[in-house]
Amino acid sequence: MALPASRQKQIIKDWALLGPVYVNRVRFSLAAFYIVAVAGSYQTSTTLQLISYSVGITAMFIYGGVQRYLFGKGKLNKFFPRIFLILDITVLFAVTASGLFSGKDSAADLIKSPTLYVLYYFYITYSSFLFSRKTLLICTYYAALCLVGLLGISYSLGVEFKEALGVQSMKGTVAISNELFKILFLISFGYLAGTVLNLLNRMKEEAETKTKESERQRISSENRNIVLKSVGEMLAGSLNVINQVVHNFNTQVASQAQSLREMTDFMASFSDSIQNSVENIKKQDDQVADANQNSDSLKANLADVSESFQNLSFQMNEFRVLGDSLSVTVSDLDLRLKSVSEAQKQVGEVNQIMSEIADRTNLLALNASIEAARAGEHGRGFAVVASEVGKLADNSNENATKIKTIIQKANRFIQEGVELALQSREKTEALQKGYSDLNSLISHLNDRIEVQKKTNLEMLQSLGQIGEFSRRIAGESKLLANDKNEMLDVVTKMDISNFEIVNNAKIIQENIIKLEKQAANLAED
Repeated sequence: MALPASRQKQIIKDWALLGPVYVNRVRFSLAAFYIVAVAGSYQTSTTLQLISYSVGITAMFIYGGVQRYLFGKGKLNKFFPRIFLILDITVLFAVTASGLFSGKDSAADLIKSPTLYVLYYFYITYSSFLFSRKTLLICTYYAALCLVGLLGISYSLGVEFKEALGVQSMKGTVAISNELFKILFLISFGYLAGTVLNLLNRMKEEAETKTKESERQRISSENRNIVLKSVGEMLAGSLNVINQVVHNFNTQVASQAQSLREMTDFMASFSDSIQNSVENIKKQDDQVADANQNSDSLKANLADVSESFQNLSFQMNEFRVLGDSLSVTVSDLDLRLKSVSEAQKQVGEVNQIMSEIADRTNLLALNASIEAARAGEHGRGFAVVASEVGKLADNSNENATKIKTIIQKANRFIQEGVELALQSREKTEALQKGYSDLNSLISHLNDRIEVQKKTNLEMLQSLGQIGEFSRRIAGESKLLANDKNEMLDVVTKMDISNFEIVNNAKIIQENIIKLEKQAANLAED
């Protein structure tokens, strides 16, 4: 059974990607073979050979493990597998070169050993797993170069290169023609393998091209089948919807027929309603006219109220101005009473000074009387003066006491006047605030009256429009009453057309059922 095209494409793709994996498997197999060879020749090998074999095998396992790790992480590119192939050939060269140092005879036998050349052929063969002719030729020439290097090392160690019969059986000698033939045959093998690899790559490319074309055709075929199936399903769904619509349409048409019959009955009652509407509209027109007259009276009353509020607002403004003047006058009176109070304080201070002067004068008169009594007859006239001065001092003291009493009463009256002025100013300010609030209220009422006037005007206009509409409706109602018979004829014709539509809809529904069956068959195929 043939694999699907997508599976074949995946296999071809895996061959190119898994080339390094197959190379790595062969590498690990060779490393295991080297381990067996070293174990078998352990007693006959030199220390240098054992060390070189151990280092080479370890190196193969190390970079082989690195390649496997990179492949597992998806980070292995084309560069590393090619470098690791060169390292494989290098390890073989190094291990072989270390064996040449065992002696001239051993070196000649190692050069003539077919195993050495088989290993190089083996490396060249599995380098083709990377599907790169360039890499294969690089490995071929590098292997040939390593063989030339081994011949050079052998020659430097004393191996003789001769051309004679039986050279191959001689110790320490090598036939140069045989070695050159081996190298040339190795290079030819590399080119032959490269040619085969090119042929395989072309076959692979053709297979990929055919696989892509086959996959494209398969996808196109599947898409067409999907499209046809979806078209069938959509067609079946659409027909189902159309069938449902037609069914609903039939139902609606049947109900419409019933509605038309009901409409015929309704038209008769509607005609009577129109006549009643005409009479009601006439009454409404009369009521609108009465409302217009009442609105005119309301408009005049609002205008009178607005004018009264304007006059009141003007008078309140005058009262507010008078109140402001009164407040200023009271403030001036308060300041002047305070000034009089200060003057009274100064008069009291002067009166106090006069009282003190009178006391001192009285004391001076008493001292003068005492001195006049001492003087006897000579001081009699001075005693009279002293007596008069004492009386004058007593009068001054008495007058000072009266003035003090008067000043105290005056100060009390002034203080009461100041308090009354302060109360008058506070009341005046409260009155001013009341005037301001009242004025704001009057202004607000005036604004509301203006709004009401505007609303009343709009209402009057609306009433006029309502009256106009009423008259138009009355005229249209009369025309509608005249067209009643024509409407009944139209309803009858609609009933007949409705019956024909129902019959046609039944025929359409039958055809839709047939199309639904065909669409279902198409969707199943």
